[in-house]
Amino acid sequence: MTAPFIFIGTHKIRPGKREAFKEYFARFSSDVVDPAEPRLHSFYGYAAPDSDYVTVVQVHPDADSMATHMKVGMEHFADAYAEYLEAESTMEIYGNLTEDLIRAISAAAQTDAGGSSVTIREPFAGFDRLPPS
Repeated sequence: MTAPFIFIGTHKIRPGKREAFKEYFARFSSDVVDPAEPRLHSFYGYAAPDSDYVTVVQVHPDADSMATHMKVGMEHFADAYAEYLEAESTMEIYGNLTEDLIRAISAAAQTDAGGSSVTIREPFAGFDRLPPS
């Protein structure tokens, strides 16, 4: 079954860095992700008012698109954690993936640090109406 690959990552923002992170993420989205990843269906950052957490939601056509995203963004992920984000994060992954992709996602999100978790769910039935990639 070919199902969309969905990644939802929730990250704790360093104290006082909320607005700076939102600006950083907007530039990363428009200047890096959008031009380099034409197959990516959706890429958004979400934040609740006055919250110390942000959530990034990505909808890819497949795991290969997510692998491309990991290659495109790897250095940017390290910068985001160094400057704006705490090591604490949770990730939800919906789709079929390889061990290599699991390792890449875990490394980028620094899941070896305390307070992080990764949940993986594989598709078993359903359909989508997303445009073909």
